[in-house]
Amino acid sequence: MKKIYLSNPRGFCAGVKYAISFVENVHSLYQNEQIYVRKEIVHNRRVVTDMEKKGIKFINELEEAPENSIVIFSAHGVSPSVVQNAKDKNMRIGDATCPLVTRVHRKAKKLKETHQIIYIGHEGHDEAIGTMGEAEMFLVESEEDVINLKDKINPNKPLTYLMQTTLSVSDTRKVIDKIAEVFPNVEHPDKDDICYATTERQEAVESMMDSIDAMLVIGAPNSSNSMRLVQLAQKKKPKSFRVSSANEVNKETLDAMNIEIMGITAGASSPQILIDEIIEKLKEFYPEVSVENFPDSREDSMNFKLPRELLK
Repeated sequence: MKKIYLSNPRGFCAGVKYAISFVENVHSLYQNEQIYVRKEIVHNRRVVTDMEKKGIKFINELEEAPENSIVIFSAHGVSPSVVQNAKDKNMRIGDATCPLVTRVHRKAKKLKETHQIIYIGHEGHDEAIGTMGEAEMFLVESEEDVINLKDKINPNKPLTYLMQTTLSVSDTRKVIDKIAEVFPNVEHPDKDDICYATTERQEAVESMMDSIDAMLVIGAPNSSNSMRLVQLAQKKKPKSFRVSSANEVNKETLDAMNIEIMGITAGASSPQILIDEIIEKLKEFYPEVSVENFPDSREDSMNFKLPRELLK
């Protein structure tokens, strides 16, 4: 390996920084109390482990935490039923949901009385579960799913669609085109719901394809935006692959792949320290390798402000 190009933007997005900062601020303000976080705050094991070392406890369901305790909802959002359950248990609630996900929830609540809603997303993903809890929706993941909806949609009631924020831009466009084909009267939103960070990271990877032999994506297997980056890269560079940590980087495997120029990107929930560790590992394997930002790339400067009142 002779050269590594770093994709920009990469790694933490504004929503992930918001969620992590939310938990850290609550932990700092309530040092004498146990802090519970429902689900992984973001889909990255390194981030979760670092918080666990500080004494923060992660739970799958609210029943795992005592009544009156502090519970924080993850960046992916939750359904109204989960919020009500927490209130019934007199819990003090911290909502670390990404503001861009919250925006989709608001749209769902606004539309549910007047429209039928198709939701483009991944079944079982935390974000999809939370958003679909706001209203009755029809989940689709593919063009075939759209076709199968034909007999379920009432032609006399307005129809529109929402989407998970971490989808593949190009694949989602195909699904939207199929929705328009099957349901010509569908009302298209003024703006789609795929977040800026997902779009920009995919565009950055796309721009590098002619200059590299393979893309290394740093991210967890349950990170939707990371998996979309891998799939995008593999369409043009089949050798592209994903790792979750430096321990998964293997020299024999890399040698066999015969990569001269490698691109590196990272999912929106991958911390910079993890990226640095993987780059250091690659430098150990290939001491002569040069590492530089891909030409004309740019940083992600978006930030979201935390609310004044962290707990409700």
